[in-house]
Amino acid sequence: MPPATPPSPGADSPVVPPAVPGGRASYGQVLAGREFRVIFAADVVSMLGTVVAAVALTVLVYQRTGSPALAASVMALAFLPYLFGGVLAGAAADRLPARRALVACDLASAALVAAMTIPGIPVAGMLVLLFGNGLIAPVYQGIRSALLPDVLPPGPGYVLGRALMRMVAQSAQIAGYGVGGALLAVLSPRGALTLDALSYAASAVLLRAGLAARSARAARARETGSMARDSLAGARRTLAHREIRRILLFGGFVAACAIAPEALAAPYAAYIGQPARAAGFLLMGIPAGTVVADVIVARLLPVRLQRRMIVPAGLLVFGPLIAFAASPRLGPAVALLVTSGLGSAWAAGLDGLLIDVTPLPLRGRALALQGAGLMFTQGAGFALWGIAAQYAPLIAVIPAAGVAGGVAVVTLRPRRPGSRPRAPEPGPAPARGTAPSQCPASTGTG
Repeated sequence: MPPATPPSPGADSPVVPPAVPGGRASYGQVLAGREFRVIFAADVVSMLGTVVAAVALTVLVYQRTGSPALAASVMALAFLPYLFGGVLAGAAADRLPARRALVACDLASAALVAAMTIPGIPVAGMLVLLFGNGLIAPVYQGIRSALLPDVLPPGPGYVLGRALMRMVAQSAQIAGYGVGGALLAVLSPRGALTLDALSYAASAVLLRAGLAARSARAARARETGSMARDSLAGARRTLAHREIRRILLFGGFVAACAIAPEALAAPYAAYIGQPARAAGFLLMGIPAGTVVADVIVARLLPVRLQRRMIVPAGLLVFGPLIAFAASPRLGPAVALLVTSGLGSAWAAGLDGLLIDVTPLPLRGRALALQGAGLMFTQGAGFALWGIAAQYAPLIAVIPAAGVAGGVAVVTLRPRRPGSRPRAPEPGPAPARGTAPSQCPASTGTG
């Protein structure tokens, strides 16, 4: 797709947000930016619809088939596409105009979800449509992630804005599935899916009306070959950067190990003699701690302390998991998981560090890889710890995840900015088939 014509000066032109004075940002300063408010509102709308649809589609598939495995595949298909979409479409953040691409992604998702409501559509068809929608998600999130540094104040403002987006995702996990279940008391599963399609359409309207037109970041997009080839080349260049690679590996391994108690929530509830509904309380623990951590660390601590906390907070994630070797009952188990969630404070420091160490031409690719990698590694963690629990006791698997995560934190800890070597100077112009270096112009959704 050829690059869009740069916008002419005026009310619809992108406005560079001013830097936040001092070492901290406030929610008011972050939300003062009109474009970030639009992205945030669109994320809330589509996130609510997606959570409701996840419950509805799981119920619908189970009603149609009576198969727990096929019902569980609904959740698996939420993660698997990130392996393909995140890697093969990573160049989208550079090659496509942001507003146009985000709106197109929302409209495509609305159409795919609406197709799931067609009467008589087979279960296989619904799962194919779900997988197709999953392929869109990493493209959307990659473009949105690359846009956030341009609509948020730099430094503390960017970190707090990212934290605010995470809080939406975590809050949806705390309350969203309950809301989805309540809605199914008054709506059929197809009615809930229709609501999800409308939420995507509403998000598209918000983004189209509230974002300024921006040109594609890659001015030579037509000369860089196919999207997949460009994406793979960009991924190679990004991962060849030692500091970026270390940050991405840190986040990926920590996320994959930290997911273990959520992956095993239902079996653990049964193991300690609790009814199935107790799994919901276990699933609320880590997201609740994460919300508190983002409020405290991203809002109240200066950048210097956020980065010093990366390793200690990472270790805090996994200490409580090791304590599961003592088979805690429901109350203590939830308390341990809330404490583990508090350790997610490492993410605030890592967000700012990734922006600082990434050369500007690689920023869009690095942010897209970070988002896709976190989603995929969490999905892989679900599968890994679930398989492990088939062959080992739960009281061994969850502590093993804690030990593995602690080792990852220590061995992959990012370098402090003052200790890293100077980045190499840009090399010669890239060959045909790779993305040219150009200066660039937020759920998950997660």
